[in-house]
Parts: sequence; C-alpha cells; structure tokens
Amino acid sequence: MDRPNWKIVLPVAAAVGFLIAGFWGLLLGPIAAAAIISLRQKKRADGNGADDEDRRLAAYMAEAAKNELARAAKREAGAVQVSAPASAAGRSAAATASKPSFDELKQRVERADGREAFDALAAARLALIENSRDAHAAAESALLTKRLASRREQADLRLRAAAHAITASLDSGVAPLAAGVFNEFVSERTALSLPPQKWEALGRALLAQGSLMEAAWTMHAGALIAGDRAMAQKRLIEVAGRASESRQPAVALRLYGTLLAKYPDSQFADFVRANMKLEQRKLGKS
Repeated sequence: MDRPNWKIVLPVAAAVGFLIAGFWGLLLGPIAAAAIISLRQKKRADGNGADDEDRRLAAYMAEAAKNELARAAKREAGAVQVSAPASAAGRSAAATASKPSFDELKQRVERADGREAFDALAAARLALIENSRDAHAAAESALLTKRLASRREQADLRLRAAAHAITASLDSGVAPLAAGVFNEFVSERTALSLPPQKWEALGRALLAQGSLMEAAWTMHAGALIAGDRAMAQKRLIEVAGRASESRQPAVALRLYGTLLAKYPDSQFADFVRANMKLEQRKLGKS
C-alpha cells in the first residue's frame, strides 16, 4: 500500500481549509485530510472498499481542491482592487439573485444524468463545508442524496441530509424549501429526527402551502416529542378548523376522527364530535 507524502498532503490540506473555512481551516484541513486518508487506507486493507459514490466523491473533492488553489493564485495575481463594502454588497446581491426555488432545484436534480448528479452532489457538499446553513445547497444535497443513495441500507444518509436541509431552510427563513424537502421525504417522515420546535415551524410552513394533512402530522409530532399531549390534540383541532374554513370538510372529518381514535378520553371529545356533525352536514351526511 502506498504511503501518503504527508509533507505535501498536510500543507495542501491546510491551504484548502483556509480557503474554505478561514483561520480555523488551517487546523481542520489537515485533521480532515488525515482522517479521510486513514479511513481509505483502512478500507483498502480490509478489502471492503468504499461505495462507488464515495470513491468518486473523494476524487472529485481532491480535484476541486487543486482547482480552488489554482483559482486563488490567479485571483491574488490579477485581481482588481475594490473597496471591501462594495465587494461584499456585490457578492450578496449576486447570491440573492441566483437562488432557485424548490421546484427549480427539483427539476435540476431530475434532469441531471448520472455523472452530473454526482458532480452536483459533491459541489453541494463543498458549499455546505463553507457554510453549513446554506439552505439551497442543503436542499439540493438532500434531493441528490435521495436519488443517489436510494438503497434501504442508505436510509440514514438520506434522512440526515433531509433533516439538515429542513433545519437550514427554517433557520434561514426559507420555509418553502423546508416544506418542499419534507414532502419529498414524506414516506420516511417517521424516521426524520428534528427537535419539537422545528416540527412546529415546519408544520406552519406546510400549513401556509395548504398541505393540511402534512401540517397536522408534523405539528402533532412536535407536540408529542415535547411531551405535551394536550397541545398535540389542539394542533389537530387547529388544522381541522383550517380545513373547515377552506371548505375541505372531508379533511376536517379525517383529522377530527384521528383525534378521537388516538385520544378516546380527550377533554376535547365533545367539542370534536359537535364539529364533526357540522362537517358531515356540509357533505350531506346524516
């Protein structure tokens, strides 16, 4: 097994880390490089090998690091001097103008062929190394991970990417991205790991989009995780009321029925049954 030339690897890793993460990258770059190389050596020694996606990702990131170093050298040699405030404002305006919607992200992921999809995933992961709260990079990474890591044994990879994307989107104030990612992973929602306040915020985002059943599920789940059974029931009633207001009596009845099935001794049972009669009349039922 070839041994890495640490005299070259560590300085290069430090330089790349500095470009990506600033001062702390001088420390984190070499640590990350050492960990990745050691892990790859161990996998070779065990004869197991990494998945094809992992090998290609490592190769892509190595090439990206070399390219980034080359671009940085060119920028330092030929960059035009501009004032810092103007430069920052320009970057901010460009970033804001270039942000795609969730539907655009989804279409881009669906159109990409195998190699393009892998390259896009690597680029999204590199963007998240630079800024872990980049909502658009996180959402794209989640969609691509769902596509490229679709096997049952890769569920943890998909779900971690989805949870990160939902959290980053909510924290960045881009609620439609959070709702979009959740809807893509709705079949695996019971395995998603989010704190109660994120479930509540996600439910509000889904409610704003008119996804009533999904909103009820997430808000109810958040209250249960927080240990508040009364609030969990109130969330079901709240969304059922929204369904009634939006002239969706069938949805309202389904939510009221869910509450009575889950909480047969609920303190809100009489109120719920009275409302169910109203919704049944709207449907022409006796």
